[in-house]
Amino acid sequence: MSRFPVYEIFGPTIQGEGLYSGNRTMFLRMAGCDYRCTWCDTQYALSARQARQVLSEEEIVQLIKLEAKETTHRVTITGGNPCIQDLSRLIDLLHQDNYVIHIETQGSIIPSWLYKVDHVCISPKPPSSGNITDFSSFDEFMHSKIPKEIKVVVGTEEDYLYAQKLYQKYEYYPFTLQACTIEEPYSILKWLIEKVSNDPSFGDNVKVLPQLHVLIGIK
Repeated sequence: MSRFPVYEIFGPTIQGEGLYSGNRTMFLRMAGCDYRCTWCDTQYALSARQARQVLSEEEIVQLIKLEAKETTHRVTITGGNPCIQDLSRLIDLLHQDNYVIHIETQGSIIPSWLYKVDHVCISPKPPSSGNITDFSSFDEFMHSKIPKEIKVVVGTEEDYLYAQKLYQKYEYYPFTLQACTIEEPYSILKWLIEKVSNDPSFGDNVKVLPQLHVLIGIK
């Protein structure tokens, strides 16, 4: 039995980002991340030292079941970056209780257990984040059969060009451009919608979305 740094377990609520935006889910937010993005919106969960609880796999499952109250069997595991942890046994326990497991990660670390989950949202970080993407770390995973999507936060013209190149590489996957919310989100969102609407380099599988939960002020 292992123990994990957990910042929070909350829900039921809706997914505010990406392909499943608007769908009901529980959230498990792990503490700890290998990146330090300039516009990070979860700076409170960057370090394991920021964890509010240190829990075993069984304790996490029981808390999720308690909070879910039988309303949803979807769990979104996020962070930080949950892929820095060995969540293999937790994934097995959640599956035993018939939970559908979504993972949100930047793709910098691809653990073997990631191949066992039901859906992965990979969000490689653009230039404005201050990070450099190592595509070799997740290229093999992207060509696996695991259901997945790509989400790119866009706040600058340089970010937009980064997203274009990424789309050319992975154009057959669900692809979301998310307006960066570090500043006033509506102006960036309108700019991004205008850009994508008139850009033939993107196909019709591309979505432009805000952080829905941020705009409407829910967790």
